[in-house]
Amino acid sequence: MTWPLARLGSRFSLLFEPHYRRVMHSGLGRFYDEPLELSVGLVEPDGTERVMPLTPHGDLLYACEQFDRINSLTFRGYSESAGLRLELNFHAPFYPQSDKVCILPIFFVEMRLTPAKVRWRSQPYDRPERVRLFFRMSRPKTNITAESRTINLSYDVPLQSGTRTEDDDQVDSEPHEINGRTHAHVEERLYSLNPDAVPDETEHGCGLTLEMPVTEEGSGLKWRLVWAAHTPDHVLDVRGAAGQLRYQQYWDDIDSVMAYAIEQRDDFLGHSRRFEKLLEQATLRRSQWHLLALGFQSFLSNTIWCNLDDGREWFSVTDGTRGYHASVDVQYNASLLYLNIWPRLLKLLLGQWADRAKAHEASGGAILDHDAGRGLTVGESAYPHDMPVEVNADYLLMLQAYAHWTGDLSLIHEHVEFIRRLAAYLLWTDQDGSGFPSNGTANTIDDGPPALQFAPKQTYLAIKRVTALQAAADLLRRAGDDATAERCRDTAAAAVPRIEKAAWLGDHYAVCLERDATGLTDVWTGRPLPPGKLAGWDDYSIYTANGLLLPALVGQPTGFDSALLQEDLANAQRETLSRYGCAHCSSDDFNVRVSQNLWRDHAARFVEAPLSHEEGRVWDLQVFSNSGTESFAFIDTYIGNELGFCARGAATFGYFLAGPRLVLDRLDGECTFVNPDRYRHQRWPLLPLADWAAGKIPICVVNYDGTVTIEGELEDVTLRGEPHDPDVIA
Repeated sequence: MTWPLARLGSRFSLLFEPHYRRVMHSGLGRFYDEPLELSVGLVEPDGTERVMPLTPHGDLLYACEQFDRINSLTFRGYSESAGLRLELNFHAPFYPQSDKVCILPIFFVEMRLTPAKVRWRSQPYDRPERVRLFFRMSRPKTNITAESRTINLSYDVPLQSGTRTEDDDQVDSEPHEINGRTHAHVEERLYSLNPDAVPDETEHGCGLTLEMPVTEEGSGLKWRLVWAAHTPDHVLDVRGAAGQLRYQQYWDDIDSVMAYAIEQRDDFLGHSRRFEKLLEQATLRRSQWHLLALGFQSFLSNTIWCNLDDGREWFSVTDGTRGYHASVDVQYNASLLYLNIWPRLLKLLLGQWADRAKAHEASGGAILDHDAGRGLTVGESAYPHDMPVEVNADYLLMLQAYAHWTGDLSLIHEHVEFIRRLAAYLLWTDQDGSGFPSNGTANTIDDGPPALQFAPKQTYLAIKRVTALQAAADLLRRAGDDATAERCRDTAAAAVPRIEKAAWLGDHYAVCLERDATGLTDVWTGRPLPPGKLAGWDDYSIYTANGLLLPALVGQPTGFDSALLQEDLANAQRETLSRYGCAHCSSDDFNVRVSQNLWRDHAARFVEAPLSHEEGRVWDLQVFSNSGTESFAFIDTYIGNELGFCARGAATFGYFLAGPRLVLDRLDGECTFVNPDRYRHQRWPLLPLADWAAGKIPICVVNYDGTVTIEGELEDVTLRGEPHDPDVIA
C-alpha cells in the first residue's frame, strides 16, 4: 500500500506507491514531486533481473511484502529459482527534540540478501554463493549520473504547489517568485558505504551495482547507502520575508550534508531505532500501531521549518491535499504529538498565531484566522470562511495545555492582550444568556450536515466555549487581569447547567438547539437554507467531548456531569458506527473523520466511557485509500472529501496519554498522575516525562497482578484509581 517517509521540516520525502510500481519523490516534498522509477533488485544465476515493485520495468520478485515501523519501511521479496530473500529498508531517522537528527535531509538505505526459509519444490536449490544487486534511478527532468560508489541527481522544482482548492482547481496557476527565483535547484546524492559498488546504467535507469555474498540472517552483512538532498534556495514567502529550509544553517551544500550523515550514521540510527523500539513496546493493538506509523510520517511530510531572511524562525504544518498552512483546528489535533515529544514546536505555532487576528467591533474582541495561507505563501487566511468560536477556543485550550504541561508562562505574559480579545469574542457570542454561542458557529466539518456544520447553538461548541473561557480565566489570572478572569470564570460556570438542561435528550446530547432551518445561511454558497425542520438537530454525534480532552490532560475540572458524558459517548458510538468508523452524526453514516474518532476515543478514556475498540475500522479505511488506484497516505475522510496526506494523523500520539490516563501539571504544585486500567498487563512510555538528551524515558507498567510500577522514574508520579480485583472479570 502507499506509504510516506519524510523528514521534520526539511521537505525531503518519498511516497512509495508499489501498486503503481513507482516512488513519488522530491527535495521539496509532496505536491512538488515527480514519479521516480526506483529499480532495486538482484540478478539470478541465469541472468534474469528481479525487482521490487518500485519500477514499471523488470520482473517482480516473488511474494513482495512491506512492513512499517514508526521511522522506517521495509520491502521484502524472493527469488524462487535461487531460493533467496532480498530485503530493502529505508530509514528516516527521528529522535525527539534533536534538531540535527530530525531535520538532516537524508534517508539511510540498506539491502540484505539471505537464503529463503521457505520451499517451493522438493529438489534442493542451486543457490549461488554471491549475487549481484543493483540500485538504479530514472526521473523526469532530472540529470542523473553515476561514478564509483555515488549516484548524483540534479533538478529544478517549480515553486508552484500541486494542491487543489475545494473546487478542484490548482492552488497555484503559475510558479511563485521568491527572492527573485521561480524555481528551487535541488542536488541529491546516494553514496555507497560498501567500497566495491560501481556505476551501472541501462535503458531504464542509472545507478550502482554491487556483488554481495549470500549470508545467514544476523550476519550483519548489508549493502548500506546514504541518500541526501539539499537546496540552498528560498522556498517560502512569509509576508514578504523569504525563508530557507532550516537545515541550511548547519549544512550549506550537498557535500556537507553527506559528510555529516556518514559521520553520524551509526549514532543517528541507534537513537532512531531506540525510539522505534520504545513505541513498539507500548500496549497498542496492531491497527493502532499502523495508524500511528502512517499518521506520523504523513504529519512529517507536511512540516516546513525555515529561517527567514529577516532573522525570524518559522514552523508550520500544511494540511495535506488542501495545502493550508498552520490551520488552527488541524494543529489542535496535532497538539497531542507536540505535548508528547516536542512542546517547543507548539510554542512556535502559538506565538505565530498571536499575530493573526482580526478585530471584531461588536464584541471589542478578535477573531483568530483559520490558517496562515496556502502553498508557498504565508499571508492572509485562505480558507473560504471564518470559524471564530472553533478556532478562538482551540487557541485558548492549546495555550492553557502548553503552559501547564511545561510550566512556561512566557507566552501568557507576552500575549495577554490577545488572550483577552479572544475571550471577549467568546463572551459576546452567547447573545441570549443560554450558554450556547449564537454567532460564529461555522466550523471545519465541511462534509457534515448543516445542523453540525454551521447551525447556531451547537452543543459541542457550547461545551468547547465553556472550557475555553475556563482556560482564559486561568491564563488571565496568571497574567494579573483578575477582573476579566472572574468574568470568564463566572460565565462558564453559569453556562454548564444551562447546556446540560437544554441539550440533554434522555440518553445523549442534541447536536444543536436550533430546530428550524428558516433564516439559516449556507456558509459555502451564501444562500438561505430551505425553510422547515433542521434535519439532524437531535442526532447522536461524536463531537460532544471535543473541547474536554486538553483540560483533562492538565487536570482542569470543567464542571460537566461525567455520567452524562459517559452515556452520551457510548450511545453516540453505537448510533454513528459505520463500516469505516463513526460518522459525524447518526443521520449520516457516510462521512467519517478519522482524527475525530481518535480524539473522541482519547477523551472517552479520561471520562471512563465504556467504548468498544473500533479503530480497526478506520485502519480499513486507510488500507482501502492506499491500495489499487487510491493513494492518499493518511486520509481523514471517506471518498469524495479527499483530505489525504493529512497532518491530523498526529492525533494518534494521544494513545500514549490516554492509555495510562496521564495528567501533567507543572504550574499548580507540579503534579503528575497516571490511572491505567488494572485488568491487563501494559507498558506505556511516559513520553512527556522523558529526558531525551540523557536517553531516560520512564515507563508506566501494569503488572500481571494489577499492581502499577514506574520504571526509570525521573519525577514523582502519583497513582490514581482503584487496584484491580483479580476475582472480577473485566
